[in-house]
Amino acid sequence: MRDKLDAMRGKRALITGASAGIGRASAISLAECGVHLVLTGRKVAELEAVAQECRAKGVQVVALAGDLNDKPFVRQLAQTAHDADVFVNNAGILNYAPILDMPVEECEQMFATNVIACYDISREVAQHMVARGGGHMIFITSGSARNVGMHAVVYAATKHAVSAFAKGFRLELKSANVRVTELAPGMVDTDMRKGITHPDVLKALAARPYQPISAQDVADGVVYAVSCQASNSPDLIELRPPRA
Repeated sequence: MRDKLDAMRGKRALITGASAGIGRASAISLAECGVHLVLTGRKVAELEAVAQECRAKGVQVVALAGDLNDKPFVRQLAQTAHDADVFVNNAGILNYAPILDMPVEECEQMFATNVIACYDISREVAQHMVARGGGHMIFITSGSARNVGMHAVVYAATKHAVSAFAKGFRLELKSANVRVTELAPGMVDTDMRKGITHPDVLKALAARPYQPISAQDVADGVVYAVSCQASNSPDLIELRPPRA
């Protein structure tokens, strides 16, 4: 295992949604493996704090705050990370609510960020990887990419779409030596759920008979995928809470 981790040293990675949660944990874990980073997220102070923590581990870090719904920013970000060996496609938003209580505007917002912006930055990064002759794209999806649960219909629909992107990018970019991994965690303990206020959703979450997995659990999956040798193709990694 140590040889695999040593082989990661000096690589470069772009991580979206890096200011908190899975993105933050992935950034720190890859920095500990000697991977240089380009980090992006919308929260300036939080993003810079993650960047400083990673720099303290001896790697080079560029922190570029912005919104992936902003197309000129996406072009700038992709150009900044044009030499990335690894892309951790993590940014996303969620809101849980029963279908009849979910405003169309919130549905549009989730699709704009989780699907359209995801495709936009993925396509830009893929073009650079193809031009350079290789790379590794990691799409963070969800257990909801294969199942649809109560109160999470729209979120599940966006993650089904991202899972399709992972499969499609893998299919079309294999000949260009670009590997694509879909990493699909079950419920993860992150700040994304702090904004949930619908009483039915809060009741359902409180009644779950298991604890969510941690952001670090998912980051460990990212490190595993990146450390895999060419003889091993980690197409799909699923992570679930115990007894879920």
